Amino acid sequence: MPFTISPVIAGLILSLTFGRSGWAAPILEFFHIKILFTTTAVVLVTIFVTLPFIARSIMPVLISRGTDEEEAAALMGADGFTIFRKITFPHIKWSLLYGIILCTARAMGEFGAVSVVSGHLQGKTDTLPLLIEILYNDFKMMDAFAVSTILVFLALILLIFKNMIEHRWQKSGGVK
Repeated sequence: MPFTISPVIAGLILSLTFGRSGWAAPILEFFHIKILFTTTAVVLVTIFVTLPFIARSIMPVLISRGTDEEEAAALMGADGFTIFRKITFPHIKWSLLYGIILCTARAMGEFGAVSVVSGHLQGKTDTLPLLIEILYNDFKMMDAFAVSTILVFLALILLIFKNMIEHRWQKSGGVK
């Protein structure tokens, strides 16, 4: 679902759910929990928007491997965590790391959903894209471009990691 809807809509849904008039508002007020316009909201909406990248990298590997080894281990008495640790995880480790890198790259540049739920509270809920927007709107072009350069360097570092993981993954016979 996160791939099919706009990130702004994801932020709106989170706002409508956890805002003052949302269905979860009475529960949150009872426990004195505030989600909207906090770092928690930024993290939740970023997870919602970016987590499918991990799923999309792991699913083909799991499907191609099948369930024979896991079923055999379960029949021999292995518990779920042991099956995951000894059988499943070694097969998915490179695709999981690849998915985490893609997820991180997407999270670094997320603007729409974060903009809706953050409240633009400087020093509390700012992300790099939001900071760039704030600086640009305040006509601080040099500062905005400096922060943009930081974002570009972080993206280049992630691209290098992605290529390294992709190379290792293909070397180990990973499914693409």
